[in-house]
Amino acid sequence: MYLSAETRLKAILEGTGAGTWEFNLDTEEVIFNDRWADMLGYTLEELTPISFQTWSQLCHPDDVEAAFRALDSYLNGNSPQYECVLRMQHKDGNWRYIHTRGTVFASRQATEARWLMGTHLDVTEEKRRQHQLQQLAESLPGVIYTFVMDSQGQYQFPFVSRKAEEFYGVSADAAMANPQLLFDCVHPDDLPRVNQSILTSADTLEQWSCDYRIVRDCCIQWVRGTSQPERDPDGSVTWHGIITNIDDQKRLEQKLERLSITDELTGLYNLRYLLMKLDECAAETERYGATFSVASLDIDYFKTVNDRWGHPTGDRVLQGIAELLRQRTRRADIVARTGGEEFIVLMPQTNLNDARHMMESLRSDLAEKIFTSDNGDAFSVTLSAGVAGWSEHSGSVSHLLSACDQSLYAAKHAGRNRVLIDSR
Repeated sequence: MYLSAETRLKAILEGTGAGTWEFNLDTEEVIFNDRWADMLGYTLEELTPISFQTWSQLCHPDDVEAAFRALDSYLNGNSPQYECVLRMQHKDGNWRYIHTRGTVFASRQATEARWLMGTHLDVTEEKRRQHQLQQLAESLPGVIYTFVMDSQGQYQFPFVSRKAEEFYGVSADAAMANPQLLFDCVHPDDLPRVNQSILTSADTLEQWSCDYRIVRDCCIQWVRGTSQPERDPDGSVTWHGIITNIDDQKRLEQKLERLSITDELTGLYNLRYLLMKLDECAAETERYGATFSVASLDIDYFKTVNDRWGHPTGDRVLQGIAELLRQRTRRADIVARTGGEEFIVLMPQTNLNDARHMMESLRSDLAEKIFTSDNGDAFSVTLSAGVAGWSEHSGSVSHLLSACDQSLYAAKHAGRNRVLIDSR
């Protein structure tokens, strides 16, 4: 069945609910169809006589200027078509959002006038939903976003909520125009992991969840990104998700982690962490052939300090010794408080003789250090130490610690305030 172009066009307009308009750029004559008037609650007869003023009077005053700017952009060749969204007043007094599109039609005869022809579509409900989504995005404690990556690895943010500026210091518009701006804010140490996690999620279509740091104005904050991917027909992957601030949670996690491996009074590592590092050192030594040494230290007559000047003074002595240990050991060394006045120092890649010299220097420094009681009494303390080195005779970490303790006991029996090494 043959359908004329006019019949097909009429069917399309009926199906889309579009109102049509025609505007003579030279004479300012306007032509509207019935659907255009009906969209605003009128009949064409009610709007008669129809003129350019008919349109301008129905438009929101704040939007008329934007419509003319869009028209100038199109006529000057800066836009492919005339397009804008403006508010027009319905007969019931409400404002409707109208999406306007149009192009210029000019006949081959230069003497004929130019007509700008186009459609009006009522997009009020779409605008309301967008507004609701925006309000929802603003009320949530994070950045709402849509992220798309095509099959070539190119990516973009079709939508980013305004809280992006609060989190990243980058406006939502800037992020959508240049997605790299958000990635530039990721801590350099975390960026490879973030990128890999996105690629893995795109490959498996499993939920993307990643904790990473943002660097902004020389400050660092932890965030968590979570989103669900879906593969589009063209092979691209789209994620819809949220980014939240987890700074407080991370600080708590780090605090709990520190508490689990450190001694509360001195801030040194605890026995649990030391034993873990000893096992690592032993495994590394067995594999690569390096050596390491361990020193066991005990404060001489420490009970006398507590009995004479009290436990608060004793605690300050332990803290002072801990600080001295930190100053006299290397960054690679592991220093732990393993008991009341007992300490162990793990010295990676250190032979027995070098370890003895380190402990001897520490012993000498401590003997010269002056402590003061709450009463103002000045006093000093000494330490005894036993040093053992890992060798083929050690057998295990427990054997090494046993040899270290035996050397410590020998130092105490020999008169204290001395360092002895394992003599096996």
